[in-house]
Amino acid sequence: MELALGRSLEDEIRDWRRFEMPRVVFHAAEIICGLQFLHSKGIIHRDLKPGNILLDKQGHVKIADFGLAVDDIFGDQTIVGYAGTPGYMAPEILLKKEYNAGVDWWSTGIVISEMAIGRSPFYSGNDKKKIWHSTIRDKLELPDWLSAEMSDLIRKVSIISCIEEL
Repeated sequence: MELALGRSLEDEIRDWRRFEMPRVVFHAAEIICGLQFLHSKGIIHRDLKPGNILLDKQGHVKIADFGLAVDDIFGDQTIVGYAGTPGYMAPEILLKKEYNAGVDWWSTGIVISEMAIGRSPFYSGNDKKKIWHSTIRDKLELPDWLSAEMSDLIRKVSIISCIEEL
């Protein structure tokens, strides 16, 4: 286990509101590489959110808090189970359907959105019922000023989740 003496991504987002695009791309790339590694080992994190992404002194990403993670899930294997943090949980989890590692990609899309636009693309208040309904029913809302490339990345990462089958 590595020591991360920096701050969490949540702290950084709170302080900066949103990041400059080069920083979003840097952190997004490292999160994506980290998830690819975890998934190659059969690990699904299931609680990816800015508070569980630590930054070392150089600003490199360290994915943390594996308390809700499951392992030995490869390829098309699926599981069922309610786990995660409201606002970052994929629709499959909320609907208690079978899911796979795609749920981590959904969460990644939300995290990238928060870095890029300073908020979730869905309702992100304190009302858990509204969060649940927004995640299930609302379309991904991204501002027009966001670059086409970043919008495309967020949409593609989020689609890896099996939402189309719902």
